[in-house]
Amino acid sequence: MENTTGQTLDNYKIEPFTLIHDILINWWAILLGAVSAVLLAYVLLNLRYVPQYTSSATFVVSARNTSASYSTLSSANTTATTFQKIVESNTMQDVLCEKLGVDEIDADIQATVAEGTNLLELNVTASSPREAFDVMEGILENYSSVSYYTVGDIVLNMLRNPDIPFSPNNPLNTSRTLKMVFVLAAAALAFLFGLLSVMRDTLKNEDDIEKKLDARNMGSIAFEFKHKTLKEFLGRKKRGLLINDPLAGFGFVESYRKFSAKAEYRMEKEGWKTLTVTSVSENEGKSTVAANLAISLAEKDNRVLLIDGDLRRPSQFLIFGLHPTEDNELGEFLKHERKDFDLLMKTKVPKLYLIGGRNCYSSSTDILQGDRTRKFLNRCKESADYIIVDTPPTGVLGDAELWGQYTDAVLFVERQNFIAAEDINTMLDKFRAQKTRILGVVLNSVQSFGRLAGATVGRYSGRYGDYGHYGKKHKESGK
Repeated sequence: MENTTGQTLDNYKIEPFTLIHDILINWWAILLGAVSAVLLAYVLLNLRYVPQYTSSATFVVSARNTSASYSTLSSANTTATTFQKIVESNTMQDVLCEKLGVDEIDADIQATVAEGTNLLELNVTASSPREAFDVMEGILENYSSVSYYTVGDIVLNMLRNPDIPFSPNNPLNTSRTLKMVFVLAAAALAFLFGLLSVMRDTLKNEDDIEKKLDARNMGSIAFEFKHKTLKEFLGRKKRGLLINDPLAGFGFVESYRKFSAKAEYRMEKEGWKTLTVTSVSENEGKSTVAANLAISLAEKDNRVLLIDGDLRRPSQFLIFGLHPTEDNELGEFLKHERKDFDLLMKTKVPKLYLIGGRNCYSSSTDILQGDRTRKFLNRCKESADYIIVDTPPTGVLGDAELWGQYTDAVLFVERQNFIAAEDINTMLDKFRAQKTRILGVVLNSVQSFGRLAGATVGRYSGRYGDYGHYGKKHKESGK
């Protein structure tokens, strides 16, 4: 089997569900980034914003020696051009500079005529209201003396006096710009997280097991919601995701049937009776997989023993709703090797027994080392068709490696889009270096749009367990 830990184009095949999932779970980062971009844009816009204030005055243009309208209109247009030259002249600029006490006039002065009228409008635009008004006043006080010999027989009568502008004529309207910045920043961040999702070398679908790992593909297990009712969700009720639950989803149960059939076939073919179930990291669902694999094997009329080999954080008693006593503690038995222990705990599943406990042992690795655990496991083989051992993650403790040496093979449970393929291959190689046989890798909690569309939740799906009882009844009756 080819080990393809190197990056290829096939590694970057897009899985739509994981892509969208990775984007949505980072909504807070996208929102925070978009808001930060808006704040930065707001600051930059304000820093670059220069308000402009315009002071205006309106004149009526008329000729001294005629009242003809065409002559007046013609005079107005001529006066506007002339007036513009006057206010831009060096003479006027010097007068204004002297009046305002500055070296240079930083204002825009425009003289225009309203179309079809003899009204001339003078506009002075500056960066402050006071400056615009002062320049306007300076022009009005001195334009007559400067233009006396230029304007000639044109008369300018003030129609509207200038005033100090209180608001800029180019208000900073940032609403539309900031909305656009927010949308573009959010889209850019969503694209970035999507790109990172595609580039992450994780197991995104079942096919990735064979493409990226040096291990046998044992199938995939569909994702199932842990809390079936609103009351359970609000109360955060602790419960196991078991396939014999009447409310278990059809896709969830069916995926376990396929996986357990493949695992049973492989173990029977190799002559294996004991199996260690582990994962690379925490929160990958290995304990649930171990429990459901044990249930599936027991429902086929096999005598199954499930051992909770995670002495530091036992969980199988919670999954099955059991209440271990001190006499049931596997850790105490392995520490003291007493003979008065009653390790076997019955479950509600016929022919399925649990050995474990609820106590936590910080020295679990020391307890498991040596021949004591191996002898215990050999004794268990005498009374069980299959033994499933739930162990801690390999990346956390070395306990799984010890159990792997005691059992016939190891099954790795890896959660969809969770651990890098390179890290999984590293652990697989580590186990093989210790002469441990690998059953394969099963992909857990798999979600896709196809699975969601075909998912069914209902009581009938949990009745797949009846097939096991059906076979049992016929076996007992000799049919």
